[in-house]
Order: sequence, then C-alpha cells, then structure tokens
Amino acid sequence: MLRGLLAGCEYRDIGFLVDSSGSIVENAGVNTFQLMKHFVTRIISRFDVGQGKNLVGLVQFSETAETVFTFSTYANSSKADIYRAVDEMTGLGQNTNTALGLRLFTTLNDLIFRSCFYAKISKRLIGKIK
Repeated sequence: MLRGLLAGCEYRDIGFLVDSSGSIVENAGVNTFQLMKHFVTRIISRFDVGQGKNLVGLVQFSETAETVFTFSTYANSSKADIYRAVDEMTGLGQNTNTALGLRLFTTLNDLIFRSCFYAKISKRLIGKIK
C-alpha cells in the first residue's frame, strides 16, 4: 500500500522524531542515542537530498522537545552538512515525554505537511469522508 501511495511522488519529505531522554542516552552501558543517530544518517544516505528533491527534518524530545532542523534548513546544503547536524546533536537527558515530541513534530507545517505523500493520503481520506 505504501509503495502505491508514493508512486508518482517526485520528492519525499522524510521527518525523524528522535527520543533523546536519559534512558536512551545511556541504557545499561550502551549509548542507544548514538545508534539512533547512526540510523538517521544511514536512512538519509539512501536518498537524493536537496531543493526540488527529497528533504529531511528532525525533532528530538525528552521532557522538552526541540526542532533540530526543518525540511527547509538544509534544502540547499550537502548531505555532509546534514550528517554534521545529526552528529552534533546531544541527548537532552531527563524523562521521556513522547506526547510533547509528537505534538511539536506534527504542528510544524514546514516540517511535516508539505509532502506529496501527505497530499495523496489527505485526498484519499477526504474522498472516503464525502
């Protein structure tokens, strides 16, 4: 189903929501946060990124939430700039407030609601409601 929805999209907006709470930053001696950052860069490496191409955005959360970068932040930059931004992220520590992270992630219009995929989903949902 997902493949069919993405068919015909010239670009994709790829948004990451990263838990950087204390339990993730240091979990039983394993820095899971570093593993997540590595995962994010591996996913980004598989796409052609830039203006008129695929765009990426990232929000991290713990007790607080912050936008690390929006889709437009690195639209005219190299992947190396994006990788550097991901690598320079530091864990926020503290407790986990997933709801706050999701709220920030979904309210940033330039981060999440511009994509061809979203437009196709919206069209299908509106069509079903009518």
